[in-house]
This record gives sequence, structure tokens and C-alpha cells, in this order.
Amino acid sequence: MKSKTAPIIIAILIPVISVMTAIALIYLKKSSASNDSEFSYAAYIANPLSLNGNNYLLRAEFELQLASLDNGGRVVSVRDSASGKKLAVFIPSGIEANIMTHQRYEMDVTVGDGGRIIVNSMRKF
Repeated sequence: MKSKTAPIIIAILIPVISVMTAIALIYLKKSSASNDSEFSYAAYIANPLSLNGNNYLLRAEFELQLASLDNGGRVVSVRDSASGKKLAVFIPSGIEANIMTHQRYEMDVTVGDGGRIIVNSMRKF
């Protein structure tokens, strides 16, 4: 006579393992997206040149486009989600995004020469 507990155990284990796998994948995705440290508005305003060459994670809301450059890039004004202060960031032409005002983005940024904030990648959040 076959045991009736084996199918029950298998029926319980399959959803439990599926849920655990989904949670692990979500956790890994979030942790890989946040390898850069958070952008500090206060540190940037105090001494932008000291941040030169560093990568940061900037969460911000787009305010307006300040300039469209000949090389295809653009300079936009964003409001930092952490401090509520406005910043100007440069978005190179290689980054394709249909940016509209009041959209919130999570951006991987680098502080470049002269303290310019350059967007490397971005995604909505």
C-alpha cells in the first residue's frame, strides 16, 4: 500500500520552494541595483570636487529640461528625493529615456570634472 503523505508533502513543498525562490530573486535584484552609495546633497554642495570620479545612486524627480546640447545630450533640473533640493544633471545622448516632468527616477550617476553630475543609467521607481 502506497503512503498518502508523500504526495501531500510534495504538494506543500512545491509552492514553498517557489515563493522562497521568488523572494530570493527580488532581494538579489534590489541589492545589485544599490551597489553605489546614496548621493549626498550636503557633501556635494560643501565640496563637489572632492566627489570627482565617484559613483552614486541618485533618486530624484525631474523638474524641467535646462538645455539641449549639440552632441545630443541634455541638461535637466531634478529634485533630489532625499533632500528636496534641486540639482542639474547631464544626460548623455546614449541614454534613451522619454523624460517627462514629475517622473521619479533612480539614477546611477558619476561626479565628473568640475563637479558635473553625469547620468550613467536610469530607471523609474
